[in-house]
Amino acid sequence: MQGEKEIIQLIKETYPLEPRKDFVSSTQHVLEKSARRKSKRRRYKNRALTSIGFTLCVIVASWLIFFDGTTTINRNVASLLNDDSFLIGEQEQPAVYVYHSHNKESFIPELPTSQTSEAFDDSTNITLVGERLQQQLNKKGINVIHEQKDIGEILDKRNWSFEDSYTVSREQFKEVLKDHQTIEMALDIHRDSREKPETTLKVENEEYARIMFIVSRSSSNFEGNLKFAKLMSEQVEKKVPGLSQGVLVKSKEDPEEQNTYNQDLLDQTVLLNIGGVENTLEEEYRAINVLADVIEEIMEN
Repeated sequence: MQGEKEIIQLIKETYPLEPRKDFVSSTQHVLEKSARRKSKRRRYKNRALTSIGFTLCVIVASWLIFFDGTTTINRNVASLLNDDSFLIGEQEQPAVYVYHSHNKESFIPELPTSQTSEAFDDSTNITLVGERLQQQLNKKGINVIHEQKDIGEILDKRNWSFEDSYTVSREQFKEVLKDHQTIEMALDIHRDSREKPETTLKVENEEYARIMFIVSRSSSNFEGNLKFAKLMSEQVEKKVPGLSQGVLVKSKEDPEEQNTYNQDLLDQTVLLNIGGVENTLEEEYRAINVLADVIEEIMEN
């Protein structure tokens, strides 16, 4: 009867324990990506700690002089240093600007209506989709400005029409670029008005809101924006085939009459239709999760 060591040796000799090259390559890629992410977070954390260190010292000294606050300070400082969400918010200047020129666009399944013309809401609307993208990118260490100003309300106060939405969003966009020169890309997120079969992809019993990338030929940055939109579309397709509806170029015979969608303000700017009026927020969020992964890869590479 063979002993345990002899059996193990026999197995080793019979089945060589050499991993396949594709396994080694993929494992190496995963480990390298994880190492880069950890290194980035470590740098961010050190930078944030340095910037708040002096302020904390002043607060601690003042508290100890005027109050007996040693226990409270210890607890609050420990909580602050271990709060990754705080550090992510402070770690760097914003790189992505997310906004909604039609911020009240909503979804029939989320509202007490069955009419497309009534699928607009003050709170349950496309801004929740942008908020989800901000959350997902923040988790990846990417700082995002998500526009919170209510464009619909501003239009009402000015007695402007719905067609003036891009004029208002342009004002906000320019203001953000003036205050934050680190913005690398801007995404104007909408939902389509088409029916669900055209805006939905089903993958293994789960439905995704499909993504369409739209660029304006009238923009002075048309070539750069087109390249950016095609890159995003291709990367989305690699992750979930069929999720992207491709790139739509908007143009008219007279370029001066075509809306630029504010894409002349920044090279990497695109308008996205994510899903349609008949999609659910859950389906929207599934698409956003994929889009967040794509944005992370684009920024890393």
